[in-house]
Amino acid sequence: MQVKVGDEGGFTMIMTVIGITLVVLLAAVAVTAVTGSAQVTGRDIARKQAYEAAIAGINEYAFHLHADSAYWTKCTAAVPSTERSALNQMGSTANRRPVPGTSGAEYALELIPAEGRSECVVNENASMVEPLGHAGSNTFRLRSTGYSGKAQVSVTATFKPESFLDYVYFTQLETSDPVTYGTPELRAAAGRQCTKTIEGGRYDTPLETTSGQMLTESGAITTSAEKAEYCDVISFVGADDIEGPMHTNDAFVFCEHPTLGRDKSDSIEVSAAKEPGWYETRSLLHTERERREGCQGNNSNVKGTYRINQPTLVPPETNGELENIAESAFHYEGEVAICLEGTTMKVGRGKSCTESPVYEGPFPTNGVIYDSNRNRECNSEYSPFNVSYSSTEVNSCGNVNIVEGKFAQPLTIAAANNVLIMHNIEKTSEQGLLGIIATNFIRVYHPVVLAHPKTCTPEYNSSHHKIGESCVENTNEWECKGNEGEPLKNLTIEAALLALQHSFIVDNYRCGAKLGTLTVRGAIAQKYRGAVGTTGNNGNGYLKHYVYDGRLETTEPPSFIEPVKSNWVIGRETVE
Repeated sequence: MQVKVGDEGGFTMIMTVIGITLVVLLAAVAVTAVTGSAQVTGRDIARKQAYEAAIAGINEYAFHLHADSAYWTKCTAAVPSTERSALNQMGSTANRRPVPGTSGAEYALELIPAEGRSECVVNENASMVEPLGHAGSNTFRLRSTGYSGKAQVSVTATFKPESFLDYVYFTQLETSDPVTYGTPELRAAAGRQCTKTIEGGRYDTPLETTSGQMLTESGAITTSAEKAEYCDVISFVGADDIEGPMHTNDAFVFCEHPTLGRDKSDSIEVSAAKEPGWYETRSLLHTERERREGCQGNNSNVKGTYRINQPTLVPPETNGELENIAESAFHYEGEVAICLEGTTMKVGRGKSCTESPVYEGPFPTNGVIYDSNRNRECNSEYSPFNVSYSSTEVNSCGNVNIVEGKFAQPLTIAAANNVLIMHNIEKTSEQGLLGIIATNFIRVYHPVVLAHPKTCTPEYNSSHHKIGESCVENTNEWECKGNEGEPLKNLTIEAALLALQHSFIVDNYRCGAKLGTLTVRGAIAQKYRGAVGTTGNNGNGYLKHYVYDGRLETTEPPSFIEPVKSNWVIGRETVE
């Protein structure tokens, strides 16, 4: 056959065959890729559904626990036999429940017993809750396993009681401690009247004797309501900056527009049931002059989410349980001084770590120091006014004086009476976490110049011209003349502070020139609101800057004390 020059028909056919082959191969590769991708996507979807089923199981358990705080003590018997249960002892997932609204996803719950226990035992708390002194103390765990198709995901939730450490600021009562009232009669009256909440009528009645006679600011009896003394109104003022969640069993009082919370995720909680849950300062004052001159307040700068009618948290009476936890080498009696130096410390008698040394070395292995009253007795009374400090006298009360505070490891310092903070307290590593717990007061050192008040009488000559005066000191009283030496200005405390029966307070807070800002990075919990300064042009003491330590959401100082009554909340969730 004759082939024409330039004829490309055969070549075209070959290229066509090659092209079709390539298209087929590419299509096959694409189909394989899509199929593989679909399988991967399917597995991802199934795993996600399994994870969501596990979370649904935890949420279902938390719902029952919120409705009945003793739900966990019933173990697997918490669900009636007539209902389908997902509760199992550890090691079993036989009991499962479907996730509502899904096609096939379900979950099983395992009750994880405390260390050294084999299973949850009905009404035996120790079978589930880790004891104080152990890792994760006062918590219990639950493992939820979600199933979807062939996928399964387990999530372990750690439940902990609602804690003072959930808040940067906690009080039971937003008013002054009764010990801050001047005379014995006033202190007794304040103990009767000022232990009420605002809604409970704290400001409805003046301070009175047991027979109903009104008392003045000096403790004298009066028949004039204008001169009668009422419980102190303590406000958050415009310069106050509280960076974190807050709670009071009372209600807050605003002067100007304080900053409360960092953003909407911070809960600003009050147990007061009446809207709006806060009061303007002047609305709680009693005379026309006070109300006219009293401070106006508003909530315009509340950045957190304000919640009313929240459950109360009640602290224990004492921190005595820590006395049993502290090792004998770290259980002291009477007044001691502590100097923290990273991972080591010095302990001495009185207010010096070195003059009468007791201990020098590393922190206790379980992280707990306890100082008790010598001979179990302490009759010392405290007032924040006209406080003086003796460098030589050592009292028998369980008082801890923290002279220096640099720490790099977890530690809890507890005192049967008071703790006095004499310097900045700061962590030197992220492992450092400090708890300070006093049965009575946590105090800030503030030395002032004190003098006896004088009563002066003018002297005249025979012509009735004044020639001078004679003065007599009242040696039974003292008055403040101002700050002494170099005071602690712009003080920083990085710790979780808990004053069980009284307050976190600055000694002599009404005296001397302003001290700048008191910064607390951690948490503050107290029964009564302790004053750290006064406001106005002639203000004294400190302004407040409180910042929440986010580590306290999931961890705490060693064996830190929890409320005697609280709800269980989820501390952390871990995907396995």
